[in-house]
Amino acid sequence: MIENFNNLLLLVLHLAIIGLLSIFLVRIFFFPQGIVKEYNVDQSGILPMRYVGTFIFGFVFMGIYILFRPNGPEGTWVFYNLFFLVATAQLIYDLMFYFKFIDKDIGAKNSIIDLTFSFAAFIISVILIYGLSNKIYL
Repeated sequence: MIENFNNLLLLVLHLAIIGLLSIFLVRIFFFPQGIVKEYNVDQSGILPMRYVGTFIFGFVFMGIYILFRPNGPEGTWVFYNLFFLVATAQLIYDLMFYFKFIDKDIGAKNSIIDLTFSFAAFIISVILIYGLSNKIYL
């Protein structure tokens, strides 16, 4: 499995992606009340949140599938590039929201922890794309 990912670090980073997304997925599907309270959303916001969760499920499922494929991440550039694009968009939004450039009066809050997770997802995706480029781009 390690040889499929070129080295242990890239395997661990791939597992980190799956782990981060899985935590968010569990929160959305099983504990949406915490997200509702954290972001000051009405109970009716749970339905669209769970729809977003279905997209996250796709990422988690594909990440696990790539992990156990016989040829690992070979040819899976779409997965890593899509994750990079999503992580980039979320980081930009989180930064703009945190520094109050947008959505100033919506009553939600984000913290330095939110920014840290967004930044980590962005950096992990960049490292994985660079480190696995000999395998994912066939």
